[in-house]
Amino acid sequence: MSNKLAADAELTQRTYPGAARAALGMIIISFGAMLGPLDSAVNIAFPAITAAFGLRISDIQWIVIVYVLMQSCFSIIFGKLGDLYGHRRVFMFGSGLAALIHAVAGFAPNYPVLVALRGLQGIAIGISMSCGPALATFLYPPASKRAALSFYTMLFGIGLAIGPVLGGWLIETFGWPAVFWYRAPIAFTALALAFLLPGDIPNKGPAPAFDYAGTLWLMLSLASFVGMLTLARQSEYAALPVAMLLIWIATAVLFVRQERKAVDPVLHVEFYKNPSFAGIQLATLSINFFNFSVFLLVPYLLVIRGDTSLIVAGLMLGLYPLGQILAGLIGSRLSKSVTSMMLVSAGLIIASFGVIASGLTGTLKTLAPLGAALFTAGFGLGTFQVGNLDLTTSILPVSARGMAGSLVNVLRLLGIIVGAAIITWVYDSLAQPDRLQQFRSTFLIMGGLELFCAIVLSRFLFRHTTPVS
Repeated sequence: MSNKLAADAELTQRTYPGAARAALGMIIISFGAMLGPLDSAVNIAFPAITAAFGLRISDIQWIVIVYVLMQSCFSIIFGKLGDLYGHRRVFMFGSGLAALIHAVAGFAPNYPVLVALRGLQGIAIGISMSCGPALATFLYPPASKRAALSFYTMLFGIGLAIGPVLGGWLIETFGWPAVFWYRAPIAFTALALAFLLPGDIPNKGPAPAFDYAGTLWLMLSLASFVGMLTLARQSEYAALPVAMLLIWIATAVLFVRQERKAVDPVLHVEFYKNPSFAGIQLATLSINFFNFSVFLLVPYLLVIRGDTSLIVAGLMLGLYPLGQILAGLIGSRLSKSVTSMMLVSAGLIIASFGVIASGLTGTLKTLAPLGAALFTAGFGLGTFQVGNLDLTTSILPVSARGMAGSLVNVLRLLGIIVGAAIITWVYDSLAQPDRLQQFRSTFLIMGGLELFCAIVLSRFLFRHTTPVS
Protein backbone atom coordinates (compact mmCIF):
# COMPACT_ATOMS: atom_id res chain seq x y z
CA MET A 1 0.00 0.00 0.00
CA SER A 2 2.87 2.39 0.80
CA ASN A 3 4.32 1.93 -2.70
CA LYS A 4 0.94 2.82 -4.24
CA LEU A 5 0.59 5.93 -2.07
CA ALA A 6 4.11 7.00 -2.96
CA ALA A 7 3.37 6.56 -6.64
CA ASP A 8 0.15 8.55 -6.34
CA ALA A 9 1.96 11.36 -4.55
CA GLU A 10 4.65 11.47 -7.22
CA LEU A 11 2.09 11.61 -10.03
CA THR A 12 0.05 14.36 -8.41
CA GLN A 13 3.21 16.47 -8.13
CA ARG A 14 3.79 16.31 -11.89
CA THR A 15 4.66 19.60 -13.63
CA TYR A 16 2.03 20.33 -16.28
CA PRO A 17 2.86 22.01 -19.62
CA GLY A 18 1.51 25.39 -20.68
CA ALA A 19 -1.72 25.78 -22.64
CA ALA A 20 -0.10 25.79 -26.10
CA ARG A 21 2.11 22.78 -25.35
CA ALA A 22 -0.85 20.91 -23.83
CA ALA A 23 -2.98 21.59 -26.92
CA LEU A 24 -0.16 20.31 -29.13
CA GLY A 25 0.08 17.24 -26.94
CA MET A 26 -3.63 16.51 -27.39
CA ILE A 27 -3.23 16.74 -31.16
CA ILE A 28 -0.31 14.29 -31.07
CA ILE A 29 -2.26 11.91 -28.85
CA SER A 30 -5.19 12.13 -31.25
CA PHE A 31 -3.08 10.76 -34.11
CA GLY A 32 -2.56 7.55 -32.18
CA ALA A 33 -5.88 7.46 -30.34
CA MET A 34 -7.91 8.04 -33.52
CA LEU A 35 -6.44 4.96 -35.21
CA GLY A 36 -9.18 2.99 -33.47
CA PRO A 37 -12.21 5.18 -34.29
CA LEU A 38 -10.94 5.70 -37.84
CA ASP A 39 -11.59 1.99 -38.23
CA SER A 40 -15.20 3.08 -38.81
CA ALA A 41 -14.11 3.34 -42.46
CA VAL A 42 -14.06 -0.46 -42.46
CA ASN A 43 -17.72 -0.55 -41.42
CA ILE A 44 -18.80 1.30 -44.55
CA ALA A 45 -16.71 -1.25 -46.48
CA PHE A 46 -18.61 -4.25 -45.03
CA PRO A 47 -20.88 -4.64 -48.09
CA ALA A 48 -17.90 -4.36 -50.47
CA ILE A 49 -15.88 -6.93 -48.50
CA THR A 50 -18.75 -9.42 -48.35
CA ALA A 51 -19.22 -9.01 -52.10
CA ALA A 52 -15.50 -9.33 -52.87
CA PHE A 53 -15.11 -12.61 -50.99
CA GLY A 54 -18.62 -14.02 -51.55
CA LEU A 55 -19.65 -13.87 -47.88
CA ARG A 56 -22.94 -13.80 -46.02
CA ILE A 57 -23.75 -10.81 -43.82
CA SER A 58 -23.22 -12.93 -40.72
CA ASP A 59 -19.69 -13.88 -41.91
CA ILE A 60 -18.54 -10.28 -41.56
CA GLN A 61 -18.63 -10.72 -37.78
CA TRP A 62 -15.11 -12.19 -37.93
CA ILE A 63 -13.73 -8.92 -39.31
CA VAL A 64 -15.08 -7.34 -36.13
CA ILE A 65 -14.58 -10.09 -33.55
CA VAL A 66 -10.93 -10.96 -34.26
CA TYR A 67 -9.94 -7.31 -34.48
CA VAL A 68 -11.80 -6.29 -31.32
CA LEU A 69 -10.70 -9.37 -29.34
CA MET A 70 -7.02 -8.64 -29.97
CA GLN A 71 -7.53 -4.96 -29.28
CA SER A 72 -9.25 -5.77 -25.98
CA CYS A 73 -6.51 -8.12 -24.76
CA PHE A 74 -3.58 -5.92 -25.69
CA SER A 75 -5.22 -2.68 -24.60
CA ILE A 76 -5.56 -3.75 -20.98
CA ILE A 77 -2.15 -5.46 -20.99
CA PHE A 78 -0.32 -2.44 -22.33
CA GLY A 79 -2.37 -0.07 -20.20
CA LYS A 80 -0.82 -1.86 -17.25
CA LEU A 81 2.62 -1.82 -18.88
CA GLY A 82 2.17 1.91 -19.36
CA ASP A 83 1.60 2.32 -15.62
CA LEU A 84 4.75 0.30 -14.96
CA TYR A 85 7.18 1.41 -17.68
CA GLY A 86 5.82 4.67 -19.09
CA HIS A 87 2.73 5.71 -21.04
CA ARG A 88 4.61 7.61 -23.76
CA ARG A 89 6.88 4.63 -24.42
CA VAL A 90 3.89 2.33 -24.92
CA PHE A 91 2.17 4.92 -27.14
CA MET A 92 5.22 5.12 -29.42
CA PHE A 93 5.56 1.35 -29.69
CA GLY A 94 1.91 0.91 -30.63
CA SER A 95 1.99 3.71 -33.20
CA GLY A 96 5.03 2.25 -34.94
CA LEU A 97 3.51 -1.23 -35.07
CA ALA A 98 0.20 0.17 -36.38
CA ALA A 99 1.98 1.99 -39.21
CA LEU A 100 3.54 -1.29 -40.37
CA ILE A 101 0.42 -3.47 -40.13
CA HIS A 102 -1.90 -1.01 -41.86
CA ALA A 103 0.52 -0.70 -44.75
CA VAL A 104 0.16 -4.41 -45.59
CA ALA A 105 -3.42 -5.23 -44.49
CA GLY A 106 -5.08 -4.22 -47.76
CA PHE A 107 -3.09 -6.78 -49.75
CA ALA A 108 -4.94 -9.79 -48.27
CA PRO A 109 -5.47 -12.35 -51.08
CA ASN A 110 -8.41 -14.12 -49.38
CA TYR A 111 -10.77 -13.79 -46.46
CA PRO A 112 -8.86 -15.95 -43.89
CA VAL A 113 -5.71 -13.88 -44.48
CA LEU A 114 -7.71 -10.67 -44.10
CA VAL A 115 -9.12 -11.92 -40.79
CA ALA A 116 -5.60 -12.76 -39.58
CA LEU A 117 -4.34 -9.31 -40.54
CA ARG A 118 -7.30 -7.80 -38.74
CA GLY A 119 -6.08 -9.57 -35.62
CA LEU A 120 -2.66 -7.95 -36.03
CA GLN A 121 -4.36 -4.60 -36.55
CA GLY A 122 -6.23 -5.08 -33.30
CA ILE A 123 -2.98 -5.77 -31.44
CA ALA A 124 -1.31 -2.65 -32.81
CA ILE A 125 -4.25 -0.33 -32.19
CA GLY A 126 -4.87 -1.79 -28.73
CA ILE A 127 -1.30 -0.89 -27.80
CA SER A 128 -1.38 2.61 -29.30
CA MET A 129 -4.73 3.49 -27.69
CA SER A 130 -4.12 1.89 -24.29
CA CYS A 131 -2.47 4.90 -22.69
CA GLY A 132 -4.29 7.68 -24.56
CA PRO A 133 -6.58 8.76 -21.68
CA ALA A 134 -3.69 8.68 -19.20
CA LEU A 135 -1.51 10.83 -21.47
CA ALA A 136 -4.39 13.27 -21.93
CA THR A 137 -4.93 13.70 -18.19
CA PHE A 138 -1.21 14.26 -17.60
CA LEU A 139 -1.30 17.31 -19.90
CA TYR A 140 -3.63 19.21 -17.55
CA PRO A 141 -3.90 19.74 -13.76
CA PRO A 142 -6.55 17.75 -11.85
CA ALA A 143 -9.04 20.64 -11.88
CA SER A 144 -9.16 20.48 -15.69
CA LYS A 145 -9.33 16.70 -15.94
CA ARG A 146 -12.98 16.51 -17.03
CA ALA A 147 -12.37 19.14 -19.74
CA ALA A 148 -9.34 17.19 -20.99
CA LEU A 149 -11.30 13.95 -21.10
CA SER A 150 -14.21 15.69 -22.83
CA PHE A 151 -11.81 16.95 -25.49
CA TYR A 152 -10.36 13.45 -25.80
CA THR A 153 -13.89 12.11 -26.27
CA MET A 154 -14.51 14.75 -28.93
CA LEU A 155 -11.36 13.72 -30.81
CA PHE A 156 -12.52 10.12 -30.64
CA GLY A 157 -15.83 11.20 -32.16
CA ILE A 158 -14.06 13.14 -34.92
CA GLY A 159 -12.25 9.96 -35.91
CA LEU A 160 -15.50 8.00 -35.98
CA ALA A 161 -17.15 10.74 -38.09
CA ILE A 162 -14.33 11.04 -40.61
CA GLY A 163 -13.98 7.27 -41.06
CA PRO A 164 -17.25 6.43 -42.87
CA VAL A 165 -17.16 9.54 -45.10
CA LEU A 166 -13.54 9.05 -46.09
CA GLY A 167 -14.12 5.30 -46.36
CA GLY A 168 -16.97 5.78 -48.85
CA TRP A 169 -14.79 7.98 -51.04
CA LEU A 170 -11.78 5.64 -50.77
CA ILE A 171 -13.84 2.59 -51.73
CA GLU A 172 -15.37 4.29 -54.77
CA THR A 173 -11.96 5.63 -55.86
CA PHE A 174 -9.43 2.92 -54.94
CA GLY A 175 -11.45 -0.08 -53.73
CA TRP A 176 -12.01 -1.53 -50.26
CA PRO A 177 -8.27 -2.14 -49.42
CA ALA A 178 -7.77 1.62 -49.16
CA VAL A 179 -9.72 1.73 -45.89
CA PHE A 180 -6.70 0.02 -44.33
CA TRP A 181 -3.87 1.74 -46.19
CA TYR A 182 -4.78 5.33 -45.34
CA ARG A 183 -4.08 4.91 -41.61
CA ALA A 184 -0.41 3.95 -42.05
CA PRO A 185 0.85 7.56 -42.47
CA ILE A 186 -1.35 8.71 -39.56
CA ALA A 187 0.24 6.14 -37.26
CA PHE A 188 3.71 7.11 -38.46
CA THR A 189 2.97 10.77 -37.69
CA ALA A 190 2.01 9.84 -34.13
CA LEU A 191 5.30 7.97 -33.74
CA ALA A 192 7.38 10.80 -35.20
CA LEU A 193 5.88 13.51 -32.96
CA ALA A 194 5.49 11.52 -29.73
CA PHE A 195 8.79 12.81 -28.35
CA LEU A 196 7.06 16.18 -27.82
CA LEU A 197 4.74 14.64 -25.22
CA PRO A 198 5.60 14.96 -21.50
CA GLY A 199 8.25 12.46 -20.52
CA ASP A 200 7.46 9.34 -18.54
CA ILE A 201 8.07 9.37 -14.79
CA PRO A 202 11.03 7.03 -14.25
CA ASN A 203 10.66 4.12 -11.89
CA LYS A 204 12.85 4.85 -8.86
CA GLY A 205 12.20 1.66 -6.96
CA PRO A 206 13.03 -1.96 -7.76
CA ALA A 207 12.26 -3.25 -11.24
CA PRO A 208 8.48 -3.74 -11.46
CA ALA A 209 7.15 -7.24 -12.01
CA PHE A 210 4.65 -8.02 -14.74
CA ASP A 211 1.81 -10.45 -14.14
CA TYR A 212 2.46 -12.89 -17.01
CA ALA A 213 0.24 -15.64 -15.58
CA GLY A 214 -2.68 -13.26 -15.13
CA THR A 215 -2.19 -11.96 -18.66
CA LEU A 216 -2.31 -15.49 -20.07
CA TRP A 217 -5.49 -16.42 -18.18
CA LEU A 218 -7.10 -13.14 -19.21
CA MET A 219 -6.44 -13.73 -22.91
CA LEU A 220 -7.63 -17.34 -22.72
CA SER A 221 -10.77 -16.26 -20.88
CA LEU A 222 -11.64 -13.63 -23.47
CA ALA A 223 -10.91 -16.01 -26.37
CA SER A 224 -13.02 -18.82 -24.90
CA PHE A 225 -15.86 -16.38 -24.24
CA VAL A 226 -15.89 -15.37 -27.91
CA GLY A 227 -15.64 -19.02 -28.94
CA MET A 228 -18.63 -19.88 -26.77
CA LEU A 229 -20.75 -17.15 -28.40
CA THR A 230 -19.89 -18.12 -31.96
CA LEU A 231 -20.13 -21.89 -31.48
CA ALA A 232 -23.48 -21.56 -29.72
CA ARG A 233 -24.80 -20.09 -32.93
CA GLN A 234 -22.93 -21.98 -35.64
CA SER A 235 -21.95 -25.40 -34.30
CA GLU A 236 -24.10 -28.45 -35.15
CA TYR A 237 -22.90 -30.18 -32.00
CA ALA A 238 -24.18 -28.90 -28.64
CA ALA A 239 -21.13 -30.36 -26.88
CA LEU A 240 -18.79 -27.81 -28.49
CA PRO A 241 -20.32 -24.61 -27.08
CA VAL A 242 -20.82 -26.36 -23.73
CA ALA A 243 -17.14 -27.34 -23.68
CA MET A 244 -16.16 -23.77 -24.54
CA LEU A 245 -18.42 -22.51 -21.75
CA LEU A 246 -16.62 -24.75 -19.27
CA ILE A 247 -13.24 -23.55 -20.54
CA TRP A 248 -14.37 -19.95 -20.15
CA ILE A 249 -15.54 -20.54 -16.56
CA ALA A 250 -12.32 -22.38 -15.68
CA THR A 251 -10.01 -19.73 -17.16
CA ALA A 252 -12.03 -16.91 -15.56
CA VAL A 253 -11.74 -18.58 -12.14
CA LEU A 254 -8.00 -19.13 -12.64
CA PHE A 255 -7.61 -15.49 -13.69
CA VAL A 256 -9.37 -14.20 -10.57
CA ARG A 257 -7.31 -16.48 -8.32
CA GLN A 258 -4.09 -15.36 -9.96
CA GLU A 259 -4.97 -11.67 -9.67
CA ARG A 260 -5.79 -12.00 -5.98
CA LYS A 261 -2.37 -13.40 -5.15
CA ALA A 262 -0.25 -11.45 -7.65
CA VAL A 263 2.03 -8.78 -6.19
CA ASP A 264 1.26 -6.38 -9.05
CA PRO A 265 -1.74 -7.83 -10.95
CA VAL A 266 -2.62 -6.84 -14.51
CA LEU A 267 -6.14 -6.12 -13.24
CA HIS A 268 -6.99 -5.44 -9.61
CA VAL A 269 -10.10 -7.60 -9.23
CA GLU A 270 -10.78 -6.07 -5.82
CA PHE A 271 -11.78 -2.88 -7.63
CA TYR A 272 -14.93 -4.72 -8.69
CA LYS A 273 -15.97 -5.06 -5.05
CA ASN A 274 -16.81 -1.37 -5.28
CA PRO A 275 -20.46 -1.25 -6.50
CA SER A 276 -19.94 2.07 -8.29
CA PHE A 277 -16.94 0.79 -10.24
CA ALA A 278 -18.63 -2.52 -11.14
CA GLY A 279 -21.83 -0.75 -12.20
CA ILE A 280 -19.98 1.67 -14.45
CA GLN A 281 -18.15 -1.17 -16.19
CA LEU A 282 -21.42 -3.04 -16.74
CA ALA A 283 -23.00 0.12 -18.15
CA THR A 284 -20.05 0.55 -20.53
CA LEU A 285 -20.50 -3.01 -21.78
CA SER A 286 -24.25 -2.53 -22.20
CA ILE A 287 -24.30 0.73 -24.15
CA ASN A 288 -21.57 -0.35 -26.56
CA PHE A 289 -23.24 -3.72 -27.13
CA PHE A 290 -26.60 -2.28 -28.14
CA ASN A 291 -25.26 0.78 -29.96
CA PHE A 292 -23.04 -1.36 -32.15
CA SER A 293 -26.19 -2.29 -34.08
CA VAL A 294 -25.85 1.14 -35.74
CA PHE A 295 -22.34 0.62 -37.10
CA LEU A 296 -22.97 -3.04 -37.94
CA LEU A 297 -26.32 -2.86 -39.73
CA VAL A 298 -26.78 0.68 -41.08
CA PRO A 299 -24.20 0.25 -43.92
CA TYR A 300 -26.16 -2.78 -45.21
CA LEU A 301 -29.47 -1.00 -44.67
CA LEU A 302 -28.34 1.94 -46.82
CA VAL A 303 -27.01 -0.33 -49.58
CA ILE A 304 -30.23 -2.37 -49.67
CA ARG A 305 -32.28 0.84 -49.92
CA GLY A 306 -30.45 1.49 -53.18
CA ASP A 307 -31.00 5.26 -53.12
CA THR A 308 -27.56 6.40 -51.86
CA SER A 309 -23.96 6.33 -53.04
CA LEU A 310 -21.20 5.07 -50.77
CA ILE A 311 -20.14 8.66 -50.07
CA VAL A 312 -23.69 9.61 -49.02
CA ALA A 313 -23.89 6.41 -46.96
CA GLY A 314 -20.66 7.43 -45.26
CA LEU A 315 -22.06 10.88 -44.54
CA MET A 316 -25.17 9.31 -43.03
CA LEU A 317 -23.17 6.98 -40.82
CA GLY A 318 -20.93 9.91 -39.87
CA LEU A 319 -23.91 11.61 -38.19
CA TYR A 320 -23.62 9.05 -35.38
CA PRO A 321 -20.14 10.14 -34.24
CA LEU A 322 -21.04 13.79 -34.89
CA GLY A 323 -23.49 13.35 -32.03
CA GLN A 324 -20.59 12.11 -29.91
CA ILE A 325 -18.56 15.21 -30.80
CA LEU A 326 -21.34 17.57 -29.78
CA ALA A 327 -21.79 15.65 -26.53
CA GLY A 328 -18.06 16.03 -25.83
CA LEU A 329 -18.22 19.79 -26.41
CA ILE A 330 -21.25 20.20 -24.17
CA GLY A 331 -19.84 17.89 -21.48
CA SER A 332 -16.68 19.97 -21.16
CA ARG A 333 -18.70 23.13 -20.53
CA LEU A 334 -21.31 21.88 -18.09
CA SER A 335 -21.14 23.19 -14.56
CA LYS A 336 -20.06 20.97 -11.71
CA SER A 337 -23.70 20.82 -10.61
CA VAL A 338 -24.21 18.37 -13.45
CA THR A 339 -22.41 15.36 -12.04
CA SER A 340 -20.67 12.70 -14.09
CA MET A 341 -23.20 10.17 -12.80
CA MET A 342 -25.98 12.30 -14.30
CA LEU A 343 -24.15 12.30 -17.63
CA VAL A 344 -23.79 8.52 -17.53
CA SER A 345 -27.47 7.93 -16.82
CA ALA A 346 -28.69 10.49 -19.37
CA GLY A 347 -26.37 9.04 -22.00
CA LEU A 348 -27.70 5.52 -21.47
CA ILE A 349 -31.32 6.60 -21.99
CA ILE A 350 -30.68 8.96 -24.93
CA ALA A 351 -28.68 6.29 -26.76
CA SER A 352 -31.49 3.75 -26.41
CA PHE A 353 -33.99 6.20 -27.93
CA GLY A 354 -31.61 6.70 -30.85
CA VAL A 355 -31.38 2.98 -31.58
CA ILE A 356 -35.16 2.59 -31.38
CA ALA A 357 -35.63 5.57 -33.69
CA SER A 358 -33.16 4.03 -36.18
CA GLY A 359 -35.53 1.11 -36.57
CA LEU A 360 -38.61 3.33 -36.90
CA THR A 361 -37.06 5.64 -39.51
CA GLY A 362 -34.81 3.28 -41.51
CA THR A 363 -37.60 2.22 -43.87
CA LEU A 364 -38.96 5.74 -44.55
CA LYS A 365 -38.55 7.23 -48.03
CA THR A 366 -36.47 10.19 -46.88
CA LEU A 367 -33.11 9.86 -45.15
CA ALA A 368 -33.39 12.88 -42.83
CA PRO A 369 -35.30 11.10 -40.01
CA LEU A 370 -32.80 8.23 -40.05
CA GLY A 371 -29.96 10.75 -39.88
CA ALA A 372 -31.56 12.38 -36.83
CA ALA A 373 -31.91 8.98 -35.17
CA LEU A 374 -28.25 8.13 -35.80
CA PHE A 375 -27.20 11.52 -34.43
CA THR A 376 -29.30 10.93 -31.30
CA ALA A 377 -27.74 7.51 -30.68
CA GLY A 378 -24.27 9.01 -31.02
CA PHE A 379 -25.10 11.94 -28.76
CA GLY A 380 -26.24 9.53 -26.07
CA LEU A 381 -23.03 7.51 -26.34
CA GLY A 382 -20.88 10.65 -26.25
CA THR A 383 -22.69 11.96 -23.17
CA PHE A 384 -22.14 8.61 -21.49
CA GLN A 385 -18.44 8.53 -22.40
CA VAL A 386 -17.67 11.93 -20.86
CA GLY A 387 -19.17 10.91 -17.52
CA ASN A 388 -17.76 7.39 -17.76
CA LEU A 389 -14.13 8.43 -18.26
CA ASP A 390 -14.32 10.98 -15.45
CA LEU A 391 -15.93 8.53 -13.04
CA THR A 392 -13.56 5.65 -13.82
CA THR A 393 -10.41 7.77 -13.53
CA SER A 394 -11.77 9.30 -10.30
CA ILE A 395 -12.81 6.02 -8.67
CA LEU A 396 -9.42 4.37 -9.24
CA PRO A 397 -6.21 5.68 -7.64
CA VAL A 398 -3.97 7.95 -9.72
CA SER A 399 -1.30 5.26 -10.04
CA ALA A 400 -3.83 3.10 -11.93
CA ARG A 401 -4.88 5.81 -14.39
CA GLY A 402 -3.39 3.99 -17.37
CA MET A 403 -5.40 0.91 -16.39
CA ALA A 404 -8.49 3.07 -15.94
CA GLY A 405 -8.34 4.27 -19.54
CA SER A 406 -7.70 0.74 -20.75
CA LEU A 407 -10.66 -0.63 -18.79
CA VAL A 408 -13.00 1.88 -20.44
CA ASN A 409 -11.65 0.88 -23.84
CA VAL A 410 -11.73 -2.86 -23.13
CA LEU A 411 -15.33 -2.83 -21.90
CA ARG A 412 -16.27 -0.81 -24.99
CA LEU A 413 -14.60 -3.42 -27.18
CA LEU A 414 -16.17 -6.35 -25.31
CA GLY A 415 -19.56 -4.77 -25.92
CA ILE A 416 -18.75 -4.69 -29.62
CA ILE A 417 -17.64 -8.35 -29.58
CA VAL A 418 -20.88 -9.45 -27.97
CA GLY A 419 -22.80 -7.20 -30.32
CA ALA A 420 -21.14 -8.60 -33.45
CA ALA A 421 -22.09 -12.14 -32.44
CA ILE A 422 -25.58 -11.57 -31.02
CA ILE A 423 -26.92 -8.78 -33.26
CA THR A 424 -26.20 -10.76 -36.45
CA TRP A 425 -27.79 -13.80 -34.78
CA VAL A 426 -30.95 -11.81 -34.00
CA TYR A 427 -31.02 -10.47 -37.56
CA ASP A 428 -30.68 -13.95 -39.10
CA SER A 429 -33.22 -15.45 -36.69
CA LEU A 430 -35.93 -13.00 -37.75
CA ALA A 431 -35.63 -14.15 -41.40
CA GLN A 432 -38.39 -11.91 -42.77
CA PRO A 433 -39.17 -11.80 -46.51
CA ASP A 434 -38.79 -8.00 -46.55
CA ARG A 435 -35.15 -7.31 -45.63
CA LEU A 436 -35.86 -3.67 -44.74
CA GLN A 437 -38.45 -4.84 -42.22
CA GLN A 438 -35.91 -7.35 -40.93
CA PHE A 439 -33.50 -4.50 -40.18
CA ARG A 440 -36.35 -2.51 -38.60
CA SER A 441 -37.27 -5.37 -36.26
CA THR A 442 -33.64 -5.92 -35.26
CA PHE A 443 -33.18 -2.26 -34.31
CA LEU A 444 -36.43 -2.22 -32.31
CA ILE A 445 -35.40 -5.31 -30.35
CA MET A 446 -31.92 -3.96 -29.61
CA GLY A 447 -33.20 -0.49 -28.70
CA GLY A 448 -35.96 -1.83 -26.46
CA LEU A 449 -33.54 -4.01 -24.54
CA GLU A 450 -31.10 -1.10 -24.28
CA LEU A 451 -33.79 1.14 -22.78
CA PHE A 452 -34.66 -1.51 -20.19
CA CYS A 453 -30.98 -1.91 -19.21
CA ALA A 454 -30.54 1.87 -19.11
CA ILE A 455 -33.36 2.30 -16.59
CA VAL A 456 -32.14 -0.54 -14.37
CA LEU A 457 -28.48 0.54 -14.46
CA SER A 458 -29.31 4.19 -13.81
CA ARG A 459 -31.26 3.32 -10.68
CA PHE A 460 -28.40 1.12 -9.49
CA LEU A 461 -25.63 3.64 -10.19
CA PHE A 462 -27.29 6.51 -8.37
CA ARG A 463 -27.33 4.35 -5.24
CA HIS A 464 -23.57 3.70 -5.28
CA THR A 465 -21.09 6.52 -5.90
CA THR A 466 -18.06 5.79 -3.76
CA PRO A 467 -14.37 5.81 -4.78
CA VAL A 468 -12.04 2.85 -4.39
CA SER A 469 -10.20 3.16 -1.09
